[in-house]
Amino acid sequence: MELGSLKSTLIQGMGWLSVVIGLVCLAILNISLLSGYNLQIENKFSSWVFISSVLGVISLINKKSRTLGLWGLGISIFIGVFVMTIFVLGWTIVPFP
Repeated sequence: MELGSLKSTLIQGMGWLSVVIGLVCLAILNISLLSGYNLQIENKFSSWVFISSVLGVISLINKKSRTLGLWGLGISIFIGVFVMTIFVLGWTIVPFP
């Protein structure tokens, strides 16, 4: 196997991994909101979102995996914006718990 095709396959795999990790994090966030389970954002959840965004940025390098990178990066950014919005809205309702 040539080094170029191996690099392309590896970067494309990183793109798929970014999308899958992003979707799993989004599913965990939705399940925790629907079930009332108190999700600790600063635990491993935020590190998985960070890993997904880093893998998305890496997969933007290759032209074949660029769409996967954009999807993974978009999901990670959406989760970050959603968590920050919920935090701000919660802070306006009860500013000092």
